Amino acid sequence: MSVLEHLEPQPVFQFFEKICSIPHGSGNTAAIAAYLKDFAESRGYHAVLDAAGNVIVTLPATPGREDRDPLILQGHMDMVAVRTADSAVDPATDPLKLGIDGDKIYAEGTSLGADNGIAVAYMCALMDDPSIPHPELTLIITTEEETGMDGARAVDPALLTAGRFINMDSEDEGIFLAGCAGGGRVRMELPLPVRRMSGCRVTAEVSGLLGGHSGQEIHRGRGNANLIAGRLLQALTDAGFTPGVAALDGGVADNAIPASSTLTLVFPAEQAADTARIGKCLADTAEIIRSELGARDPGFAVTVTEDAVTDCLCIAGDAVPRAAALLMILPDGVEKMSTELENLPETSLNTGIMHLVFSGEEGRLILDIAVRSCLDTARDHLVRRLELLAEACGAAHSVHSLYPGWRYDPDSVICAHFRDIWQRMTGKTPRVEAIHAGVECGIFKEKKPELDCVSFGPQMEGIHSPAERLYISSVARNWEFLKEALAAWDVKR
Repeated sequence: MSVLEHLEPQPVFQFFEKICSIPHGSGNTAAIAAYLKDFAESRGYHAVLDAAGNVIVTLPATPGREDRDPLILQGHMDMVAVRTADSAVDPATDPLKLGIDGDKIYAEGTSLGADNGIAVAYMCALMDDPSIPHPELTLIITTEEETGMDGARAVDPALLTAGRFINMDSEDEGIFLAGCAGGGRVRMELPLPVRRMSGCRVTAEVSGLLGGHSGQEIHRGRGNANLIAGRLLQALTDAGFTPGVAALDGGVADNAIPASSTLTLVFPAEQAADTARIGKCLADTAEIIRSELGARDPGFAVTVTEDAVTDCLCIAGDAVPRAAALLMILPDGVEKMSTELENLPETSLNTGIMHLVFSGEEGRLILDIAVRSCLDTARDHLVRRLELLAEACGAAHSVHSLYPGWRYDPDSVICAHFRDIWQRMTGKTPRVEAIHAGVECGIFKEKKPELDCVSFGPQMEGIHSPAERLYISSVARNWEFLKEALAAWDVKR
């Protein structure tokens, strides 16, 4: 039974619910791409599924608008597929379980994928209704946006035949984007010797953090569960304990601030009897962190459990302080604020994923870090600092998925058109801003520098997390706005 069938605009919510029924986390988009291509072709449109899994659809101009300058509409089909620890739904393999709370749509125990499923739903609704007036449109639906914009990189520049580009990957209604940050990914791998240990196993679960998008929420100063786990480990070593580390894991995506992590320790027999002091050290450190976070992360908690273990594979000895030191000295959060735009971070980073893996007689602490900056030179400088830090700590490192920023352009023609239509329809003056997150406009402008871009979208909150919400009324307003913006576009070829 449909959950959203009574919502308006029904065509948009019909397709959004269909998209939510097809697992489409990053790296798992073949099924959704096949559905989109088949759907476009079933409506009589020419559709291309390229080697990267992108779907590109051409919609001829509706009668009377053949002389208008063509437009590109763009969004991405992949989502950050995350869930709560107790969720029975795995968004990587299962359909999402949708719910409605007043004016908001959510997914039970998981992220919703409104980022950017709602853009795809808008495009499907356009394809489904030939009566909606518009100029010639190219619809570009990309893959792997959330893991480095690899789909956008792979789009053939020859397909960018229009000069105006509308990205629908924004989450704040009434704010049009005319610039965004660039970024990239850095992976560190610290090799560590291992041995088998027996004794008292102590597990510290870091939980209750708000997490969130590592670009749009990085300025809020929320706790990073991975680095908090490193701080707990450092506190124990500073107190003279010499545990082995059996697990050091947290995070689900490098571009999501990690909301939980696990630190599992094995204390040798001579220290196992001192569990009270171990627990106090962890509790005292957690209290200090809780006080520092304050209202920024009111749900922060550290839960400690104990049991006995025999023959457990751990990193131990000098390897433990080395792992703790790397986590302690990693920079985190906002590095600099913009000097050009008020309240906009210039440069930041987020250690989104942490895994301790074992292979034979060696362990490896793997860290995946997302770097962002509105200045490509500042991005490259921060990446280089991370490379040097890794080398100083004896860690291997690699850099991938670098993507350019989109320079702030308040004089954009397409943005001015959007601004005028919004003001006429709502009576309100929209804001034109840049954002400290990556949207694919930067990639496409690199392919075609003269491309004139704008980004918009309906109101969302909590993206990249199980707290993600999509506002129903905002979806409706932005659908009417999009249709009017397309119909009123009168720039001639």
